[in-house]
Amino acid sequence: MAFVPARAVRRAIPRILAALGVWAVLGASAAGGEWRSWCPDSDGPPSLGWHFYCDRDDGREEEIPQPELSASPSASGTATARIAAMRARLEEARAEAILDPAPEKVAAYLALQRDALQRAATFSDAFRRTVWATPGLDYTLRRPVGALAKRLWSDGRREEIANTLATLGERYGLIYLGHPDCGGCRVFGPLLRAFAMRHGIDVLAVSMTGGPLDGWPGAVPDNGRASRLGLAGSPLPAVALFDTRTKRALPVGFGVLAEDQLAERIFVLTQLETGDDY
Repeated sequence: MAFVPARAVRRAIPRILAALGVWAVLGASAAGGEWRSWCPDSDGPPSLGWHFYCDRDDGREEEIPQPELSASPSASGTATARIAAMRARLEEARAEAILDPAPEKVAAYLALQRDALQRAATFSDAFRRTVWATPGLDYTLRRPVGALAKRLWSDGRREEIANTLATLGERYGLIYLGHPDCGGCRVFGPLLRAFAMRHGIDVLAVSMTGGPLDGWPGAVPDNGRASRLGLAGSPLPAVALFDTRTKRALPVGFGVLAEDQLAERIFVLTQLETGDDY
């Protein structure tokens, strides 16, 4: 027998062990049909880390649960509860698809979403058909949105406003509060005077300091008038309607207003009840 030095034996031991390991693995694969000998026998997770995985030893593919595609809830429960259940199914399917974007889960979410959109489209169509067939529910008959109908409505409103202004002086007058040093008053004062003269409306111009107001040389000093009318401390310029029947002042607006704004506000305040125009 040839003598083998101990140092050579020690160097050969790792290679011998590696060969024995390969032989053991290959032998186990040939005998048992499974070369991943590190996989556990149970269905529990392997203990070799994230980069290792084991095939199922029973040959079955794992089934991925899918959400119920039918959007028809149980007949029991209120309509609100059924809608909430549909939304919950949709949100759950969406969350599952985000966390695990497998084609099956994404398709399941899209199917639920398509069903929800179809329900919304059906409701929207039924809604408009019902409005068309029920004049009492059609708001566009009061405030048209079509170009032709809207133009006709606007023409009618302008005529109503003109008629209101033509007879306004029979019951109402205007109270104007201004200040000699107010920049807005210097613009609004002459505008209000022209508006009042055009429509024959009486105006009481009140100077908060007693000084002259642009457009109103005959303005009277305040002397507590604004307080009695409930307009003390209001922004200037200010204009209010005075009802000669009730002896009450009804604010029309503060700051600089254009003539069409004045006319529209006076019409609304004197001819329409709250909520009629909406």
